[in-house]
Amino acid sequence: MAEELNVNVTGINLPPIKVEGTLNIPTINLTGQNGKSAYEIWLEAGNTGTQEDFLNSLKGQNGADGRNGNNGLPGKDATADGAYEMLLGLNVYCENATPDEVLKGLIRGLGDAINKPFKHLEFDRPQKGQTYINVYGTPHFKVALLGKGAAFGVNIGDDGNGRLDLDSPFGGSDIELEYFNMLGNIVGTYRVSGYGDIKTELSRGDITDTIVEEINYPEVITVDSRALTNVLEVKRLILPKVRNIGSLAFNTGWEAELIKMPSYVFKYGSPLSNLTKLALGANIYLSEESDPNAIYIWNDMQLHGDINVYNGDGTKKVDLQTKTWVPVQ
Repeated sequence: MAEELNVNVTGINLPPIKVEGTLNIPTINLTGQNGKSAYEIWLEAGNTGTQEDFLNSLKGQNGADGRNGNNGLPGKDATADGAYEMLLGLNVYCENATPDEVLKGLIRGLGDAINKPFKHLEFDRPQKGQTYINVYGTPHFKVALLGKGAAFGVNIGDDGNGRLDLDSPFGGSDIELEYFNMLGNIVGTYRVSGYGDIKTELSRGDITDTIVEEINYPEVITVDSRALTNVLEVKRLILPKVRNIGSLAFNTGWEAELIKMPSYVFKYGSPLSNLTKLALGANIYLSEESDPNAIYIWNDMQLHGDINVYNGDGTKKVDLQTKTWVPVQ
């Protein structure tokens, strides 16, 4: 009599089975669920149409409806190695496939395409006494006075315009400008010619109007003896470049409120010391090389009270008690 053996198949690999006698194995039916067709998946993706429409959608466009593209280089992975191979294929040298070298290669390769020539600097010659100069050039470049450096320059705006302040009113002296690129490197130096007819020396008779409150000569370096004794009521004396003053150059009756002579070194016996009627609290700007002791004596001679003596840029002041230059608080 034959024996029936029930076998539970749970894996693919079955161990050897030893069967004695007669073994009847029932028929095994392996039936699975039918999968979706490509057409059905196409419909589920939101498309509509017949199976013919689906088949047509798999065809590429051609003729008038398509575009002919140029043959390109084989695609590469978006990695440094892939970019390295592509650059070499474009005849752009890279030393190796590191990101830094690949980036350098890209920059070298793009250099000729993106290298933009800069505009040379242009400017308007300032008027006499003007305290600024208009400049024109490449946006985001900088312009500075010679020796100042890019950090103290004016930035050229998006419209290509800039305005640079001058250290003193423009006059007889030339000025030089330095032009910097976006890295702060000098790409040009330019000279702006001063006016040749600017007065650099004041002599007796140069000022015919004897009643003026302000004497202002930006380029004067020398004031001759008795040059201004005929001028009566000066309140402001502005001579930023004066270094030499002759004896009895000024009218001793001035009650000046402001004297700006930042290049002048005041010492014992200076012709300025003849001005003993300065206004109370008059502000005076002199070279920091001036002698504080001589200034103390000059102040002591004043009829109307103490005066304030500063260095050229106003950052220091003569302390009349200690007779020294001290920082302005």
